[in-house]
Amino acid sequence: MSQHDVIASLASLPSPIPEPPPGQVFTSEQWDVLFSIMEVFFPELSTAAQDADSSISTAQLDEAMAELRRYLPEGASDEVAKRYLSERTVSDPAFIAALKRKLSLYVPKSDTQGLGFVFSALNTHAGSYLLTGYTTPIHLQPLAKRTEIVCGWATARLPVFRKIHRSMGSLAKITWVNTSTALLRMVDYPDVPKHIERNPSYDYKFHDFTSSSAPTTVSADVIIIGSGCGAGVAASHLSRAGLNVLVLERAYHFPSTHFPMRSQDAGEHLFLNGGVIASDDGSTGIIAGSTFGGGGTVNWSASLQPQHSVRKEWADMGLPHFLGTEFQDCLDTVCSRMGAARANDRAALSKVELNFANATLLEGARRLGMHGHIVPQNTASKRHFCGSCIYGCASTDKQGPANCWFPDAAAHGTGFVEGCLVDEITFASDRTTATGVKAIWTSRDRKTTRTLNITAKRVIVAAGALHSPLVLLRSGLTNPQIGANLYLHPTTTTWGVWKQRTDPWDGPILTTAVDALEDQDGRHPGGVKLEVTCSHPGIGLLTYPWRAAETLNADKGGKGNLHSALRFKINAAKHGHGTGFLALTRDQDPGRVYIDPKDPMRQTLRVAYTTSARDRAKILEGTLANARIMFIMGALEIDTGNTSTRRWVRPSARDAAKTAQDDEAEFEAWLAEIKTAGVTSPDPMTMGSAHQMGTCRMSSGPKTGVVDSLGRVWGSKALYVADASCFPTASGVNPMVTTMAIAEWVSRGIVRELGPT
Repeated sequence: MSQHDVIASLASLPSPIPEPPPGQVFTSEQWDVLFSIMEVFFPELSTAAQDADSSISTAQLDEAMAELRRYLPEGASDEVAKRYLSERTVSDPAFIAALKRKLSLYVPKSDTQGLGFVFSALNTHAGSYLLTGYTTPIHLQPLAKRTEIVCGWATARLPVFRKIHRSMGSLAKITWVNTSTALLRMVDYPDVPKHIERNPSYDYKFHDFTSSSAPTTVSADVIIIGSGCGAGVAASHLSRAGLNVLVLERAYHFPSTHFPMRSQDAGEHLFLNGGVIASDDGSTGIIAGSTFGGGGTVNWSASLQPQHSVRKEWADMGLPHFLGTEFQDCLDTVCSRMGAARANDRAALSKVELNFANATLLEGARRLGMHGHIVPQNTASKRHFCGSCIYGCASTDKQGPANCWFPDAAAHGTGFVEGCLVDEITFASDRTTATGVKAIWTSRDRKTTRTLNITAKRVIVAAGALHSPLVLLRSGLTNPQIGANLYLHPTTTTWGVWKQRTDPWDGPILTTAVDALEDQDGRHPGGVKLEVTCSHPGIGLLTYPWRAAETLNADKGGKGNLHSALRFKINAAKHGHGTGFLALTRDQDPGRVYIDPKDPMRQTLRVAYTTSARDRAKILEGTLANARIMFIMGALEIDTGNTSTRRWVRPSARDAAKTAQDDEAEFEAWLAEIKTAGVTSPDPMTMGSAHQMGTCRMSSGPKTGVVDSLGRVWGSKALYVADASCFPTASGVNPMVTTMAIAEWVSRGIVRELGPT
């Protein structure tokens, strides 16, 4: 077979998405309004558009093609770029279906009702006048006029208009990046990863309650709610001690033959809420695993132990065990099991391979005199040149719960239930002693549901920092600390474009980190880390800025005022030559999670979080540092996520007469603009987060937290929490290892209580 045939034979098995529930979120008139707004963000960009008044001029097309031609895949013709520009998303069945699915399944009903009210108003003369300044309903306006209106919302005085623009733009972007085949062809994104390796995964056996005769009352020594990093370690440790353990996961298991999934399928099967959860004010987009293995199935392999200063901070909060030898043993135990090197094991770390982005970050930091280091990986001490683990690990080398901890637990008798949503924890008549759970089981085909009653001697909640507090709240616990103290490690991304192809989705995702800016406020590590981001189009392009100002500030005399959409598409087309660097802050000021009060089923998650001014100041310093690293390493273009600023383009790259001195002068001027603009949120920037911590805080008393030093829920008996929600404050590093160590610590305590069997 040819190399192409060999790679094609390694393609992932399909992971079909179930049909959405029947019924419509909006009326046909409301859908018309919504699609007319969506078209503003991703219109047909051609000289012969369906809306003749909104066609771009021949000069605009020629200029765009001249720029795009430099970034076409090898051997591709101009037609690839022209098809990319001229795709009409609102006529694309895949775009339409994905948008309808997201709104029906993943946007809270109270929010869609609010949007429906806005769309209905825009469908009337009076409402249109109030919201657009014109009596003609927006969906009857030509595209150029709609674009002017929607772009105007971005800078409107009233926050409600800015929020509408922000939410509509985010919705359009996430739908487009996950459905546009023209985009993938333009950036030469492969159907099958170039460096893919396939190995079989563990063959799990799950309880099946499809038959009406299947018993729905089950018992165990220990129930674990969730299957993420904390759950995996707990199941392994407790089952090794001879306890009968049952793991309950609301999502479903997929074997390695399905990995890596396509981005649009991963949003459904691997991530919470279809891919992204937005904070109430739209300021923060959160990604969190929701699959068998939880965040350990989709994380990027980074395996960092918490730093001494963080552990001391936690010890000073009345939790001295964090500085003790046993907790260090917990950390070392979980790292050893996963094959993650110790921070001082230079020989092992020297074997970690770096892709272009990580090598560039590390070398650029060195040239600026900034300290950087190799990040240990949980890959069983094996070579792991994979950039697709965010969509599941095909090689099974990544030692998360599904590949490391649960196979061991299964070998020692642990049982597993997928599709199992825990409605509430049950208690004895004293209302303090946990006795089990009541749960709803749904078959993989979504056709059968059963109510389960499961009893146990101990219940461990390990559903993650977003959902563990919701389980406790649904169970009648009233401690006001439940759901509070949400830390997110908010991030912004700086993007660089390079002369050569970088294929930023290739190679290990996060293998280097720069910690020179961690001690900005005397609270080490209270500043930011600089790291590489995951750059698959379905993830990376979500942080590209769509700048309304490029339309508002454009020459209104030109044909087709679609500058914002055109510029976004041109910038996105360069993604195959790009790299993204994160500025990740250890946030000081938390938010909270809570149950949507308008949801009668009490299952809808809401997140109240806005990055504080002092945390944004630290992120700004990280953004400036990332830009300097890109500049010194020769990036042709540099951009931030701030929609109110401009993209920097190296003068000598566009004009041969320009010198290195011109480059530096222009860069410093641009950097001053970025610093002056600052990092503001939610307007004109949104933050990202892949880490959630603290919502069931471990504490010295019930007034400051939810669980005690052994993970026991204050005011309850036989009830524990063992996941990242236990963190007293933000960890300052990827929370996986700390989560696992806390679960190991809690599990040791349970074994001491119950005794090995």
